[in-house]
Amino acid sequence: MGISFNADEIFEMGMDVEKNGEAYYRKCAELSGDPGIRKVFAWLAGEEKSHWETFRRLREELPGGGGNIIDAEGLNGLYLDAIVKSRLFSNIKEAEAAAAGAKDGIEALKAALAFEKDTILFFAEMKAMTRADFGAEKIDMLINEERKHVVGISEEIKKALKKSA
Repeated sequence: MGISFNADEIFEMGMDVEKNGEAYYRKCAELSGDPGIRKVFAWLAGEEKSHWETFRRLREELPGGGGNIIDAEGLNGLYLDAIVKSRLFSNIKEAEAAAAGAKDGIEALKAALAFEKDTILFFAEMKAMTRADFGAEKIDMLINEERKHVVGISEEIKKALKKSA
């Protein structure tokens, strides 16, 4: 027998992902001694906050009941949950601890890169489970923004590695 979950629950998971990312980036910005890296982390924190707002609006626009999704085999919900729980950090406390535990800016950027790649995977799965009338195109927009984050972080890692050489 399948399980049922709804778009509201999926979007709430998205909000949690963005909140945790923002906490990580804010802490990294606070701790960074390199002005360039600090600027990248401050930018990323702002992006995560904006994405959180997008999910909040998507939740507000849902019809009553949140649009149930039937998961016939019970795998989709479990898969999304596994992606979220296997991430670099699953709550604000873990996010801030990960930032504080990074030995340097390069390590913090590499963790950010892994986080962004995981986020793309998570959002792609969210989109696959979200009806068009519930905001699938907005999730596409978020995926594209996360891709830009991957590129920006990758470029910053290259710059930082050149500086340290």
